[in-house]
Amino acid sequence: MTSSKDPGSDRANITKVPRKREATADPRPELEASAELEAGLARVFEGLEIVDRDLQLGGKLVVDLVGFDGAGRTILTLLVNGDEDSLALQALDTLAWVNTYQDLLASHLGQSGQSAAESPLVVLIADTFEPRQVERMGPLIPASIALLQRCRLESERSSGMYLQAIVVEAPEAEDTQEMFLTSLAEIPQQWARDLIERFDRMDGDVECRASGELLGWRYRGLPLCSVRPTEGGLEGQISGSETETIITEEGHLETFVDEVLKLYLEAFEQAGADDPDLPRVELRPTGPQPHLSAEELKAFR
Repeated sequence: MTSSKDPGSDRANITKVPRKREATADPRPELEASAELEAGLARVFEGLEIVDRDLQLGGKLVVDLVGFDGAGRTILTLLVNGDEDSLALQALDTLAWVNTYQDLLASHLGQSGQSAAESPLVVLIADTFEPRQVERMGPLIPASIALLQRCRLESERSSGMYLQAIVVEAPEAEDTQEMFLTSLAEIPQQWARDLIERFDRMDGDVECRASGELLGWRYRGLPLCSVRPTEGGLEGQISGSETETIITEEGHLETFVDEVLKLYLEAFEQAGADDPDLPRVELRPTGPQPHLSAEELKAFR
């Protein structure tokens, strides 16, 4: 089996792993049910062709099915437990990986030299999805992530498994960002407006988008961070980190901004500040050590 590795990054390692059962809660079907699952996917994505299976991206991250739809878009399917706390992180890690190593994956699948019409789509399949996880991934649905719920219909005539797409309803109002802000108490609202202004000045490629009770930022299409209301303040989440930051005072806000800026600067420096065609990179936070001077922090306030 072909293996390719980007020096200095274990996450660029592509290997094929055997399908195995480590626990009774394993969401993947037995091999005899795979054909039914693939047929269900083909009903959702017209012209879908499965070209590989059990693709390991590093660590415990495994893509169960890899395929191309009729338009040539790469479809990466993961069979998951919809109530796992790390579900959103799995989806973001997969999305970051495929955007970073898209050329490597195309070469591995024998698609080198073919330009994709659309960016890859990460598909999560589960029996049910916990609403909080759906909300967390809402800003990326359906553009970058699709959630499909397994359903089985049985009758005297026939029985079969179908995949039902989870739809995240977009607010009717146009200015969803302002709706989010006005829903907050006075002090958290000031903090949220401050974050919007500071991250907007940081880089023109940093976008802010509100969806329901979530205000998120993306850098060149990849998730950077987000905040949501919590008791007495805001709850901040940095992409790639399982630890949430509770913001209930000014010092917490500065710590959150500091870590986001560090994550942004690392991504910018990695890609090359002078490159007009800045490639997508994986955004991963590091330790909490100091990295910006007081003067540099002041410039972003």
